[in-house]
Amino acid sequence: MSNLKQKNNTSLKSIKKTQSKKQDYTYVLYDDITPDTMKQMFLDFDKLGVREIDTLDFILCSNGGSPSCAYEMSYFMRNYANKVVGLFPSYVYSSAVLLSLSFDELHFGSFGFFGPMDTQSPNYMAEIGFEYDSTENIDACYNAIIDYGVKAMDRSVRKIIKRTKLNSADSVKLSKHMVDAVVQPVLSQIDPNTLGAYHRASDLASMYGVRILSDIMNIDTSKAWDMCYGLTKRYPTHGFHIKQKELKLIDLPVKTPSISVRDTLDSMKFRLDEKDNFQGFIDGRASLNTMNKIAA
Repeated sequence: MSNLKQKNNTSLKSIKKTQSKKQDYTYVLYDDITPDTMKQMFLDFDKLGVREIDTLDFILCSNGGSPSCAYEMSYFMRNYANKVVGLFPSYVYSSAVLLSLSFDELHFGSFGFFGPMDTQSPNYMAEIGFEYDSTENIDACYNAIIDYGVKAMDRSVRKIIKRTKLNSADSVKLSKHMVDAVVQPVLSQIDPNTLGAYHRASDLASMYGVRILSDIMNIDTSKAWDMCYGLTKRYPTHGFHIKQKELKLIDLPVKTPSISVRDTLDSMKFRLDEKDNFQGFIDGRASLNTMNKIAA
């Protein structure tokens, strides 16, 4: 069993003794976001027995998972914590980004980054990149086919008129026949019902994100839509790394960590790769000492 797992066995009585006079705690989620991790968060908070946390330092490293679970976890956590400080040593993908929208501050190590929030179909691995079962990719494929057809029609009509004596109407008919022979076999493989379902699902993360930003973080709805659009639609792959400077431009609350905290987050990035998945409260605040215990 990993050291992280062992640290989670520390009694809650011991954890409470290490807190400052304020009710400050540190929570770690190094796992996917699923119904199981949502339930575990409830059990962890319930066992802690503290109904109001002044500052919750939240160490997050996750491939994402269920948008609806991330949405519910955001509301649940903010019912207890007055302030949440996000600490990111490494990757934060998809629904984990959604959860992070409910944080008051975002602190990244040198290797920390967000990925886009575009919705994925089942059995998709974020680290692999942009594959056929990304809703954004399916939309992009369909739009590419349409775009190709329009451009091919335009080019072929001009060439037919230039090289033959056909009038414009007949040239368009001939061009359509030629382009259809190429495009139709591809379009015939697309199920309209599936396409519609994926297109509708493509806005799922944005819709949850807007509600988190407007309801929890009190951000104007119009601005919230702009922020979520930026995190969903503007990147070429689901595995794209979005760093702090760019996240600031989207108006996310990115802060610069102290050198000691940044160095510890950097060390955590590689050590976490060697650890089992972990979730739970740990001793002390997310200070240098606390994070050194995790990274050890």
